[in-house]
Amino acid sequence: MSWTQGPLRWPASTASLHSRAQGVLGQLPATQASAMGRLQGLAARAQYQRHPLSEAAEGLAGLRSDLDRLQVTGRCLTVTPYQHGVGEQQGNQYHLSAPKAVATLAAKLQDGADPRLPSGQLHALAWLVTGNSADDLAQQLAVLCALLPLPEWCATLRRLTANNDTMNQPTAAKVPRWRADEPLTWSPLRPARMALGAELAQLESLARDSQTPIAKLQALATRRTARLETLAETLTQLSKLSGTLWHWHGQGDAASLATQLGQSAPPDHSQSMTVGALLLSPSPLTFWQELTP
Repeated sequence: MSWTQGPLRWPASTASLHSRAQGVLGQLPATQASAMGRLQGLAARAQYQRHPLSEAAEGLAGLRSDLDRLQVTGRCLTVTPYQHGVGEQQGNQYHLSAPKAVATLAAKLQDGADPRLPSGQLHALAWLVTGNSADDLAQQLAVLCALLPLPEWCATLRRLTANNDTMNQPTAAKVPRWRADEPLTWSPLRPARMALGAELAQLESLARDSQTPIAKLQALATRRTARLETLAETLTQLSKLSGTLWHWHGQGDAASLATQLGQSAPPDHSQSMTVGALLLSPSPLTFWQELTP
């Protein structure tokens, strides 16, 4: 089949979905207005009783704001043995000791040439993962990167565990490269699918009117119970942590934090393979600090 050129046109498949759905949904406003009129006539005689736990739940309305405060805006600076000017290279081997990692983080807090140098009063939290060999560091990162997938730490883990046999290098794929399967849902398909999906949801809701209100409430109660059980199990799994790392925290402006970090007592130079991270935020880093008490 030869190539042809032509103008874009709205797909008939989406237009057909919309027109068929509107055949039913277009009648909905009139029938709904009639039903609402009948309900208004019953409003004076209807009595509604609150759920017995509603008042207790109301008293915990502030928990949402407590949860929101755990998510803060800030910056994360990382150091690894493979960063130019950070790690030390001897032949094909790279090293970064714990004291050198801390000194690098402290120096960046005073790097006036960096336009993104943070200013103002800040909360700081620093982490170190140390090992006395590449294999030791890789074993620790394999556990920690599953919990704290910092991109630079994950890249270090991939490099530490890569097959670097120079006598057996794989052939590089030609450019352009294939990517993994993914939904082909760019615009305008994505917004059209969202709008049509919402429209079809209205049809599906109407189709479920064969259930009585009591049956619907029973189904809702069953779904709520199942959802609560799933949430409890999810939180239980999240609380099962493993892995260890060094941690330090401080508070002040960038210069003060540099001094505090420089005067801290990191592991000694025997820990020759190290990755580090420094988190900074104007807001307290409560969640991350409590993660490493």
